[in-house]
Amino acid sequence: MWQRILTLFRKSAGDETLLTEFEDSLMLIVDPEQLTNNLLSKLQGLMDVEKAFVYLADRGESSRTFSLVDKAGHGESRLPALAANGITAQWFHANRQILFFEENEEVTDYLRAELQPFLDLDVNLACPLISMDRLIGIVFLHLNQMPLSGIQIANLQVLSRQTSLAFENALLFKERLRQNERMFRAEQLAMMGQFAAGIAHELRNPLTAIRSTVQYLENEFDQGTDQRKLAHDILDDVDRLNNIIGNLLSLARPAESNPEEIDIRREIERCANFIDAKAKSQNIKLQTDFKKDLPKLRFDPAELRQMLLNVMMNGLQAMPDGGMLFIKACCLVEEAHDFIAGSERILIQIEDEGAGIPANLRQKVFEPFFTTKAGGTGLGLAICNSIVKRYNGEIWIEQAEGGGTEVKISLPIR
Repeated sequence: MWQRILTLFRKSAGDETLLTEFEDSLMLIVDPEQLTNNLLSKLQGLMDVEKAFVYLADRGESSRTFSLVDKAGHGESRLPALAANGITAQWFHANRQILFFEENEEVTDYLRAELQPFLDLDVNLACPLISMDRLIGIVFLHLNQMPLSGIQIANLQVLSRQTSLAFENALLFKERLRQNERMFRAEQLAMMGQFAAGIAHELRNPLTAIRSTVQYLENEFDQGTDQRKLAHDILDDVDRLNNIIGNLLSLARPAESNPEEIDIRREIERCANFIDAKAKSQNIKLQTDFKKDLPKLRFDPAELRQMLLNVMMNGLQAMPDGGMLFIKACCLVEEAHDFIAGSERILIQIEDEGAGIPANLRQKVFEPFFTTKAGGTGLGLAICNSIVKRYNGEIWIEQAEGGGTEVKISLPIR
């Protein structure tokens, strides 16, 4: 008996040492993946953990989900993201307690629609990460020895509180980096604006002279001659240079917006009609799907058309051998929950059947001068992003079901 008491005492002292070491190490880590690895290591020391999956909310992401940060064990490829306003997140935010799946069958059944992928991997409990009255993450565990003792549950609760604070610091640090990046980008755009304004006048005057001269010469050559074709090619290149200068000025020094109440369906259809002839010439079919009774949107019509045409033309260019371009629009009502205010938004989806964009490049394509296309300028999507941000909207890229690219644009109605 005394030997058993001594063993329990030593185990308790060892657990306390692990928790103290973990708390001390948190002061030095601001990377979510390193924090996750540290957490999993300490869990292995405190209890017999076979699998662990850490989900973390990233306030900067458009998708508003809890995503898998890192993993231990197998089967993680089958695990989906969890909606931040889904029933699982709402339950944990409201109850703020460890959920033991077998001991709480009624709750588990209620959440089964979202928990089933975890249950299939024999996960037997989930622990919320709460910080500053917000649910910032969820840890799913498969323990070989159940049920847990009172001391083990207490240790898990302490570990959860320590981890929550650490992840909150990591999120704040990540957001600070984003802010610094946005400030740096704003400074870059300001410098670009000065540069663009300086060269626009110097370039456009000679380009105008070149265009006028070549137009005159083109009319002097007979139809079908090499000289007339060459003159036509020069005119195309002059127009392309003028467009690049215009895009550069638009990005660096946006014109003053003139928002008004517009019919979003009519504007999207107008843009679709504009590209229809080019689509047919490439053997591309346009398919539109608009939900009924779309509300009016307050937006500058010219900016909306510029944004939509940029994305639609990118879709056509992604399918040189033909395909389908899907254009959809619907109204979304986002319910308010712990860290996202409720709102009503228009969601526009433009999906092509091209080769797609690798996941690691989907955010970079919105940066000025970054392009994945041969001969591209890298300004089109940067301008789209600039326009969307001015209206407090969001634009992001996902992989379409067929492997192509799906651009999503979310715009607030008010």
